[in-house]
Parts: sequence; C-alpha cells; structure tokens
Amino acid sequence: MKTVAKIIDNKIVAAVDRQVNEKIGRALPQISSKIKPEVSSIILRSLSESPTVQSLLSGKLKDDFGLFGNVVDTTVNNIINVISEGINVKLEKSKTAGSIVTTTLEILPYKDFDKIISVAGGSFPARGGNVDWLEWLLTRGTQVVIGDFWLFEHARGFTRSGGSSIMRRIENIPREPFRVDPNFSGTIDDNFITRAIQSQSDELLRVLGSAVNRSFN
Repeated sequence: MKTVAKIIDNKIVAAVDRQVNEKIGRALPQISSKIKPEVSSIILRSLSESPTVQSLLSGKLKDDFGLFGNVVDTTVNNIINVISEGINVKLEKSKTAGSIVTTTLEILPYKDFDKIISVAGGSFPARGGNVDWLEWLLTRGTQVVIGDFWLFEHARGFTRSGGSSIMRRIENIPREPFRVDPNFSGTIDDNFITRAIQSQSDELLRVLGSAVNRSFN
C-alpha cells in the first residue's frame, strides 16, 4: 500500500493566489472589450426573437401602445447600445473549494436601468401627454397606467399604429382602465429584457469562458 503525504505551505499558496489574481485582474478590461460584440449580438438576437418584441412590432402591444413606423427597431437598437456599454467582467474571490477566483459577467446593472427607460424611441408625444410605453412595459407590471381611459378594440378608420384599437375615455359605463397586457408586462427585476438575457445565460457564460481561456493560453 502506497501512502502519499501532502504538505501545503499556506504562504506559498497565498503567493500563488496573489500572482494569479493580479494576472487575471490586469486582463479583465481587455476581456470585457473583446466579448462585448459577441455578447451584444446574442442579446440582440434573443430580444428580437422574444414574444414581447414580436408583439411590439406587429401584434397586440403595437396596437395597445399606438406604436408606428420604426420606433420599435430604433428603441431595441438603443437598448442594445446601453447594454453593450455596461458589459463588464468582474473578478471575485471564489467561495468554492478548489477554485482560486471566479470571473463574473455583469450585464445591465441596476445603475444603468434608468438609461434603458430613457432611450430614444421609448416615449413619444401624443395628444394629452407623452406615451411612455417602454417605462410602462418594463416597470409597471399589471398596475393601472391610465385610470380614465380604456382600450377600445374595434376601431374603424385611421389609428396611429394602423391597427384596430384606440383609447377612449371611460364615461357612463364602467370599463377596465388601461394597463399593460399581463402576458407581456414586467417589473424592474423581471421584464422582457432580463428574460431575454437570462434565457441565454449558458451561451453567455460559454463566451466568457472562452475569452478567459484564450487570455491565459
């Protein structure tokens, strides 16, 4: 029977940890820069294919919000630009046994959410005030957005979106006030953008892992 004794000098381990951490830390800005285009492309594809964006382009949400022209395409591209600027690779001390450090891909931190809401295209002027459709969609959940108007779904003639729904003031007969369709509604923590990112988590981590490996080979 063979007996193997392992003697670990904690000072040596600590020195190796410091060297590896420093090397990775110096490489992080370059890694972040290199993966931004691919990460942004993955998120853009996921957003474009999401049921919410499809509905904004040619479905119920387009009609509900009165969207027109290329406002949705413009807004989605501007959202991607904000997300791309905020992509960051961070170094964290690992709590997992056997690992020295953990690299974390940060996308859309809370500090950037106001930038998302205020992107060009996310609001447009209308009679009676601005239609802040992106803020409603991302933050208001199923709360009432406009309390004294309801969505009339059988309009004839011209509508801003080209669809068949218009807003009408609630008069005489009680109506359901306007709110975002619950099939698409979101909050700051759970909305069509966060869902699109989370659905690609495995692919995004693959991109990060490949970039880290290339930096140290």
